[in-house]
Order: sequence, then structure tokens, then C-alpha cells
Amino acid sequence: MNTRRRLVNMDRVVEYINRLIVIAVIVSIIYPILFVVLTSLKTTKEFYSNVWGIPQQIAWSNYPTAWNEGRIGPAFLTSAFVVSVSILVILVFGALAGYAFARLEIPKAELIVVLLVATTMFPSESVIMPIYITLSKAGLIGTHYSLIIPYIGWSLPITIYIFRDFFQTLPVDLIESARIDGSNELGVFLRIMLPLMLPAIATCAIFNFVNLWGELLWATIALASQSTIRTIPMGVVEFKGQFSTDWGPLSAAICIVLLPLIIFFLFVQKYFVQGLTAGAVKA
Repeated sequence: MNTRRRLVNMDRVVEYINRLIVIAVIVSIIYPILFVVLTSLKTTKEFYSNVWGIPQQIAWSNYPTAWNEGRIGPAFLTSAFVVSVSILVILVFGALAGYAFARLEIPKAELIVVLLVATTMFPSESVIMPIYITLSKAGLIGTHYSLIIPYIGWSLPITIYIFRDFFQTLPVDLIESARIDGSNELGVFLRIMLPLMLPAIATCAIFNFVNLWGELLWATIALASQSTIRTIPMGVVEFKGQFSTDWGPLSAAICIVLLPLIIFFLFVQKYFVQGLTAGAVKA
């Protein structure tokens, strides 16, 4: 009896420790975001006099300052265009390739997928020079395409892998029934697979959106030759250099960067969780 009671008490202790760890992780994630939001609503004078407190007088003017004077607005629109086009192409080709590797009789399909994923293990610095030379000879450096094309190439392998695993969890009977009814492979993909793909689409879209929205290294190299096109990370870096002590507008710029990520995740979080757990049970 005493042994059982000790085991119960031990389970409770472990449960409390796990809860404390979860709470600590949540606070460590939320507090920096909350701190930036509060700072974005303070004037620089109030920031230095009240670093950790709630703003006494809300300075909404920090956001127009960041958007206009800090050139965050044009950078935001550039990033929105580049990332949207990139993700659209990534999802379309990634889904088609993932379906082909999962459900078509492609020789050495497993090996091909492994090799594709293996390419993502190379440091990004090792491929920057070849990509730069290739795009430079094509006359694309300094344009939107100098970002879109590499972004697609870098993101496709993992996207294909995720879609491939997702399609492998779907029952084969669905595909066979459609084939018996006379549908070709494209018809099977559009009529049967596409309505079931929302979890995988959401998972790939979030991963790629987070990676591409905050990408800085390649954007700085590809756009260094001109000054009219800037992505949002470049805009924040330049804004920090111009207003290194103006913490209110700088924090407002950071909030502008974070807002699309938060909104996008809130809309697709349901499907995102389904996509992460889709591979737990194989068909």
C-alpha cells in the first residue's frame, strides 16, 4: 500500500514538474513578443525611463514612422510578393512530385527522395557562389527572380518529402476506385487527393513561410547591386542601423514583421496539427 502511494506521489511530482517546464517554455516564448509589442507603443524617452513597464501613453505614431521613414512598407510588399509566389510554386510542384513518388510506380523512388532530402544538409554558404554566378549570367541578380528561383529550389526537397509521406497515409482504395471509374492520374490527383491535402498543404505552407519570410543572407547578396528592392528582414536591419536608439519605431518594425506570421498560423493551425500527426498511422 505504501509503495503504491509513493508511486502515486511520484507521478504527481513528475506531472507538476512537466507543467512547470511547459509554463516556463511558454513564458520564454511569449514574453519577448510581449516586450516588443509594449516597446513599440512607447516613445524613446519613455522606453529609457520605463523599460519593463506598460506604456503610460500609447505612441501609435511609431508604426507610421516605421512603415514610411524606415521604408518597411515597400520592403513588406516585396517580401509578400516574393514569398507568396515562391510558396505557390513550391506547393504545386511539391504536391505533384510527392504524389508521384508515393503512388506511382517510379523506379528507385525511395532513393530519389533520400537524395533530394540529402541536398538540404549542405550548408547554405556552400551553394551561394554557384547560384550567384548562374543567376548573374542569366541577368537575374537584383530582381525578384533572384530570390524566387533559389527559394523554390531550396524548399522543394523537404516539401516533396512531407507530401510523399502524407500521400502514403491515404488509403490506396480511394485511388484504385477512381482509376476503375476511368480517371487518369491527374484526375485522381485533382478529384480525390486535392480535397484531402489541406493538412499537408498547411504544414508545408507554414514551414516555408517562416523560413522564407525571415531569410536574410541570400536576399542581402542577391539584392546588393541595387537599392530599390528590399525584403522585410533587410528593411529591419537597415532601419536598425538608421535608428539605432529609436526603440519605439524599431520595435514597431519588428511587430510588422511578426504580424503576418501570427495571422497566417492562426488561420491554418488546425490543419497544421493534422499534417504533423498524419504520418503516425500508415495506410
